[in-house]
Amino acid sequence: MESILKKEFNDYVIIGLGRFGKSLAVTLADEGKNVLAIDTDKSNVEEIQNKVTHAVVADATKKEVLHSLGIQNFDCAIVCIGEDLSASMLATLNCKELKVPYIIAKSQSDQQKEILEKIGVDLVVFPEVFMSKKLSTALIDPLTNEIAKLTKNYKIVEIKCPTNWVNKSILETNIRKKYGVNVIFIKRDGNIIEPFPEAVLEKEDLLVISGTPKNIDVVENKVEGIVELKERFSDAISEK
Repeated sequence: MESILKKEFNDYVIIGLGRFGKSLAVTLADEGKNVLAIDTDKSNVEEIQNKVTHAVVADATKKEVLHSLGIQNFDCAIVCIGEDLSASMLATLNCKELKVPYIIAKSQSDQQKEILEKIGVDLVVFPEVFMSKKLSTALIDPLTNEIAKLTKNYKIVEIKCPTNWVNKSILETNIRKKYGVNVIFIKRDGNIIEPFPEAVLEKEDLLVISGTPKNIDVVENKVEGIVELKERFSDAISEK
């Protein structure tokens, strides 16, 4: 089985509109992608129908239903039925038989992952595992929002601007030479500001920086204040 992305996908079918499926469908639609969202629950479909290209009440465990919806013409199918293994397997098999080029499926256990891979899923994801890791990182380093861990020895994080850097330019702080980190960009009032040497830092700025964990820890120790975890995880704790 070859599971390599060879091109950008434009057409997605999302099967299962639980919290994960709905969020994924809306995010893809917001990025201008063609999204067909499918669920057996009418209320789930109605909630999302004005946010995606098409949303329909349908049973994805029936191949003829999926065929009538034309999913064989889509680039990627994402099966978000994690709780019902039987339904997840049938929906996945139907997508395979209809020759959808790339199939992603949500899983809730290693056993389920193994089964899904055996029937031809290209990528199995564990949303809960991802969120638990993100939460544990936030609890361990509350003043640092880890954006990406590129390697064991290099990562990108977001921090509040340290108090002693406020009203100073990037050049004046000498961040790169003194602390061994790079400022990738500055977030201010919802806008992105390039870190030109003459850019002056302000109190409420968020700095996206890159460097080794050790060097980033040194910078983090200069950050003062508190963090509201509800803000960082607002999407995850939403009632919708």
